Amino acid sequence: MKTMEQVFATNRIVPVVVIDDVAAAIPLAETLLSAGINNMEITLRTPNALEIIAKIAKELPEMVVGAGTILTRESFLQAYEAGSQYIISPGVTEELFTVSKELADKVRFVPGICTPSQAMDALNNGINHVKFFPAEPYNAYNVIKALASPLPQLKFCPTGGITVGSMQKYLELPNIFAVGLSSIVEAKLITAHDFTEIKRRCKEAVTIVNITIDK
Repeated sequence: MKTMEQVFATNRIVPVVVIDDVAAAIPLAETLLSAGINNMEITLRTPNALEIIAKIAKELPEMVVGAGTILTRESFLQAYEAGSQYIISPGVTEELFTVSKELADKVRFVPGICTPSQAMDALNNGINHVKFFPAEPYNAYNVIKALASPLPQLKFCPTGGITVGSMQKYLELPNIFAVGLSSIVEAKLITAHDFTEIKRRCKEAVTIVNITIDK
């Protein structure tokens, strides 16, 4: 099982994907890979999400596929069994902490938090990589920056309302391990099979990541 650092060693972008078209799954994943992105979060917001996770995990092992919008123990287990290499939730519950501990040596869990108390709760449950959600509505940049001093061991993936244009300021923070972006894999583009535009957006995001790293 890869560590979170290994998962995001190639890039620091998490494409947050809402997809129900099974036929578009492999072309989408291949588009991301060709743009330099080797991971993707498939949200469990559509009927075929689990099937899509399983298909990508089986047919494209070079793609690190994760599951998002995990709300219950059942959906956590379903996502893991489908082949997810990391599990992301929008919030935190004792139920999710419990099942994540049961599978701690098999799959990574990234809970969603937005307060210092939730951040400490994650640390107390052995988790030091979290999602900050929703990022822009909760002024995530300033909050994450402020938490770096009292909680230096905690690393964040801000998600929610972040665009390619606004991601750089987050990447410059020392306690950011990745940034979640839905705009580069917009649902309407997937539905239209407009993989050319998706690739353009992804490459633009990758360029910004590389510029930030080189600073």
